Amino acid sequence: MPSIRLAELHPIIVHFPIALLLASVALDIAAALFKRATLIEGATWTLLLGTPGAVAALASGWLSEHDVAVGAADSLLHWHKVCAVTATIIFGTLFLLRLLWQSPRILGWARVALPRAGGVAMAQTWWRSVLPLAYVRPLPRGLVVAYLALSVIGVVMLALTGYLGGAIVYDHGVGLPLR
Repeated sequence: MPSIRLAELHPIIVHFPIALLLASVALDIAAALFKRATLIEGATWTLLLGTPGAVAALASGWLSEHDVAVGAADSLLHWHKVCAVTATIIFGTLFLLRLLWQSPRILGWARVALPRAGGVAMAQTWWRSVLPLAYVRPLPRGLVVAYLALSVIGVVMLALTGYLGGAIVYDHGVGLPLR
């Protein structure tokens, strides 16, 4: 069986986080429009899976760039990396915001799942005093709009990253076998 070069690993990895992160934003927008908590749950899970996937895609791209001859596509590669890093930072920020927002539910679940762990109840009390906004339901409309706006910016950066990556491969032949 032929082995996979590092440069060949990057295009295998990138499609999963792209799909998961796009689905997360779509589910968040649908949740805002239709007021459905189940859509928020789906958005949370896809963001939870997509964000580490984006980090893995970014790392595989960064490591594989030294295995290919870039040539004329050097400028495109630079902007591809800038867009990829920006998208990953945006979705990482959204991931952390989602964890903060969902922290009361996470701590509530931990308190039920671990009833003998007194530290969970103390953590809940401490967290409520440190971040009372996480306990406000529903979240203020301005926060939701800002979150969704950042999500859309993340999608734009993700689309630019994919477009530039496609141009690097299909317009300049970077990473393709020589004939």
